[in-house]
Amino acid sequence: MVDLARALIRRRWVIIGTFLVFTLGAAFYAFSQERVYAFTTSIELGEFGPQEYVASASGTQNTIEERILLSVKRAYLKEQDLERMPFDVSVATSEESSFVNLVTQAPLDQQATVAAFHERIYKRLRDEHQSRLTILENESDAKLKNLRASLKAEKRRMEALEGMAVTPNQKAGNGETRTQTQAGEEVRATLTSSDAALTLLLSQLQLNERISEREQRMNEIQRQLREEKTRRSWIKPTRAEDLAIASLSPVGTSRSLILVLGALLGGMLGVFMAFFAEFAARVREVETG
Repeated sequence: MVDLARALIRRRWVIIGTFLVFTLGAAFYAFSQERVYAFTTSIELGEFGPQEYVASASGTQNTIEERILLSVKRAYLKEQDLERMPFDVSVATSEESSFVNLVTQAPLDQQATVAAFHERIYKRLRDEHQSRLTILENESDAKLKNLRASLKAEKRRMEALEGMAVTPNQKAGNGETRTQTQAGEEVRATLTSSDAALTLLLSQLQLNERISEREQRMNEIQRQLREEKTRRSWIKPTRAEDLAIASLSPVGTSRSLILVLGALLGGMLGVFMAFFAEFAARVREVETG
């Protein structure tokens, strides 16, 4: 251990020199790098009814990555006469989420350019989703029209049944009056009147049952009509309120971490270089001796 310590002391300038070279190199690299920020655009998926989205978040992510992003990149490179993109765009989302995030890492002075590029992607996605919403709106309008027509038809049938229920009662009253006036004439007339009353009673029960069924049917149609109106009024298009919002602090490897790593690497290599220089010196001594 004493010999090692003596060797390190003799070669201290090698250690110090190597340490300073790597530390200063790391500092130069750290401060020469342009600071990069993360720019995020959150796109909220369009809705058609409570918790009914025009597309799933994962499906939207695949659509952007596999089709929209490539198309927008080609158009951008052609317009700007560039061979490669100055920045990249990643798409992030989470399961069961209604948001899809566009994320780009770039210098702060490119925020306007990144925002314009994100806006292109967002508009393409919004147009596609709007066409789907239009189809859903048309389907909903047709469904509402059919439900209103069914409700109107059921009301007409209900009115007809209620009219049939009143008429037999009136006839039953007139028949009973005639029967009372002829009560003393024939027993056969009394039997005939009893059969007619029984028939009217059965018919009335059937009518009441049919009226109850119609009421249930009307209530069901009215329920469906309310639900569809609520769903129809819930339409929200795909939207993005803020474009390319910059992160509060730079992203990537921090300057302090680069400096620390450079100093550690310089110290370890300095010790290695000191031992190597000492070993080379011993070898020369042996050869010359």
